[in-house]
Amino acid sequence: MSVQSIKEEIKNWDKSQQAELIHFIVELLTNDQFQLSDNWKKELDKRTAALKNGTSIGRPAQDVIAKYAM
Repeated sequence: MSVQSIKEEIKNWDKSQQAELIHFIVELLTNDQFQLSDNWKKELDKRTAALKNGTSIGRPAQDVIAKYAM
């Protein structure tokens, strides 16, 4: 089964099934010993500092998603 066919199938699931899958995937990924590269850590630190000092303004995820939803 391809990733694309899985994506198409998941669109037909109810929200509780989709949420259960998301939970499973998050658990699967967090159990992996994934490590961020030093460059990504620096980038995240830079973005966090920008939010804290006011040079970057966050927006609610809902607004960002709505901008790109079709």
